[in-house]
Amino acid sequence: MPSNAAYPSFNTLIMKVKQLIFTGLTLACSAYMATAQNILTANPEDINTCIDRFELRPADKNSNGWAHYYIPKGMGDTLTVKMSCVYIGTQTHAPHSHNEDESFYIIKGPVNFHINGEERILNTGDFVYTPSGSSHNIQRVSTQDTIKYLVIKRETIKSVDKPHLVSKPDYTYGDCTYYPSQHSEWTDTERDASLVLLDRQFADGFQVVLQRVTDNNKIFQNKNPHFAGQVAIYIINGKATVMLNNNSAEIETDNTFYCPKGASYSLKKSGNEPLLFLAVTTE
Repeated sequence: MPSNAAYPSFNTLIMKVKQLIFTGLTLACSAYMATAQNILTANPEDINTCIDRFELRPADKNSNGWAHYYIPKGMGDTLTVKMSCVYIGTQTHAPHSHNEDESFYIIKGPVNFHINGEERILNTGDFVYTPSGSSHNIQRVSTQDTIKYLVIKRETIKSVDKPHLVSKPDYTYGDCTYYPSQHSEWTDTERDASLVLLDRQFADGFQVVLQRVTDNNKIFQNKNPHFAGQVAIYIINGKATVMLNNNSAEIETDNTFYCPKGASYSLKKSGNEPLLFLAVTTE
């Protein structure tokens, strides 16, 4: 049996271990918060804080593949933009619902997409919207093919306490999907084209537009400087010059540009190949 004199040193050792653990956790939390704070900050006066060049940042691996937040929760006020890649298993999760509404742009298909009990095959370039409260999920058609898709979600740091209302309460699967390949103005790849994939009147202020630009002199910009919404640009293919509050930068395929509320931006094609991009707006 140890003598009583040994107990103070034992207790002291325990206290030191606890202090080391506490210090380590504090430092880890501080580092995490500092990183999170940097990620969540978009400064309109520093355009680089509003651009995510995907190839320069690691993706977060998960049990099904990987995911990468271009615009994480909190940065975009009422908007997040995430890329997901699934190459293990068939589905990321079972059909579920929530008050936040979201849309999906298929970067690499085919995928099997479920809305309110109905399932359809969507291919590369297709788009689907899942209104608030809808039952939905996405899965691989087979275990051999990798799928990749953009998730555009209207959400805030706090959970949305009531659903967004769609203009057509009895909406169908067809009302929520858009197939660009079925429209002649899009299949003519030599011309400029603009397709409204999600109309703000239908989705209560949530809009997604698919743009193709072949003219290097064409400029996209805020038409209303007092517009209360925010804009996110995802480059599907090509290169562009973006300007935010008089600061400019170059972006290209798989890059995302974010224009916060109250800021003004412009975008202009800068490469030789056609520029394809998604323009997302939430109010």
